Amino acid sequence: MLELYIKDGCPHCQKQIEQLKLEGRAYQLHNVSSDRAALRAVKEKHGASMVPVLVENGKVKSIGYKGAG
Repeated sequence: MLELYIKDGCPHCQKQIEQLKLEGRAYQLHNVSSDRAALRAVKEKHGASMVPVLVENGKVKSIGYKGAG
């Protein structure tokens, strides 16, 4: 399963969403701006301090758009 962590107003997050749509990939969206559990997961479980964070099958695939984080 592909999961994407984003925050409100993040242009890099929008680029990541657009890229996934272009690729036709399904994903579960988590907004750290409105979901405290998602924010906690990004920081504690995935070790990220920025978004977007792309997680596939429980493993971090990229932090930042196209891994630029």
